[in-house]
Amino acid sequence: MTAFITIVALSEYYSATFTRGLRPQVGVGFIGAVSLLAVATFAPADHQPYLMILVLFGATAITMLKQTDASSYEGATVSSAVTIFGVVYIGLLMTFFIRLCHINLPDAMGVPAGLMAQRTGALLLVILPVWLLDTFAFAIGSAWGQRLLTPILSPRKTVEGAVAGFLGCVGTTLLIGWWLQLPWQHSLALGMLLGIFSQLGDLAKSTIKRDLNLDDFGNIFGPHGGVLDRFDGLLFAMPVAYFYLSLAFLT
Repeated sequence: MTAFITIVALSEYYSATFTRGLRPQVGVGFIGAVSLLAVATFAPADHQPYLMILVLFGATAITMLKQTDASSYEGATVSSAVTIFGVVYIGLLMTFFIRLCHINLPDAMGVPAGLMAQRTGALLLVILPVWLLDTFAFAIGSAWGQRLLTPILSPRKTVEGAVAGFLGCVGTTLLIGWWLQLPWQHSLALGMLLGIFSQLGDLAKSTIKRDLNLDDFGNIFGPHGGVLDRFDGLLFAMPVAYFYLSLAFLT
């Protein structure tokens, strides 16, 4: 499932860059991203950093070498950079989806819990607050939003919506943390981090969309856009959550 989401998101990203006249090495990008996911899933934990560096090196080298086959070398540097950026921005950050699945929070805290909490607790602790943040931000921003958050970058986002999304994210994290028997101090801290970084991820994606002159990366979710439009906040939130939970409970 993670590989499918990654490939679809990469397809949306690379398709958008083609509209601007760039020529990313799509095949190299797909193989590089899926290889990173495979390393996160199957490689021993102590070997993963080295193998991921090896994958990124291989993708970079092959991408640059394949540009030598082009009929024109104009834009070769940018096209190579666009290819590797997709591997890192989407492929590498999506590995934290898998890493969160590997965290058994109840076991790490030494508390009894059901199978669902053990297998998916850490993942739900991140996904649900981030996705509900969007819902709170949209609802409150549409109803009462007055002050624009980023008038040029994203003219539909409001300060009121951002604050509502942040508070909704913190509240949801506290609720799921209570279900997982997570100390409330950690739930609060994590909720605040998710509320900040998920919105930064959304703004980062908006920067890319404006550069590529896009409204959305796709239409797989209808008016809600494509896969990358739905997972933008998670791409920034998942690594932050993983490192927080690892430092707090696994070290």
